[in-house]
Amino acid sequence: MTYYPKSFGTILKNARMDKKLTQAELAEILNISLSYLKDLERFRNNPSYEVFEKAMHYFNLSADSVIYPNKKQEDNTYQQIIRILSLCNEKQLRVILATAQAVLTMNENYPNNI
Repeated sequence: MTYYPKSFGTILKNARMDKKLTQAELAEILNISLSYLKDLERFRNNPSYEVFEKAMHYFNLSADSVIYPNKKQEDNTYQQIIRILSLCNEKQLRVILATAQAVLTMNENYPNNI
């Protein structure tokens, strides 16, 4: 498994800021030192598995965003959409999918078979 510390630090910081938490508050929530959290956000340290799992669970994030990073996954809007989708039931997901497909069909480069 490949791990990308920059992705984790960026995602952690963005998620913390989305919840309007200070670094000190998040460090307390994750039961880690403030200096360790700062190192994580600045890409100077890698999280332990326990800290990684706890942070991803607390913010309701997918580990894929760190293990398989791409440009869109580091985008704040993309992260917000992913978090919202995880809260939807099946019927809501189908409505969102149909809406997204309708919006994309307005783009002439959109493949019709998706």
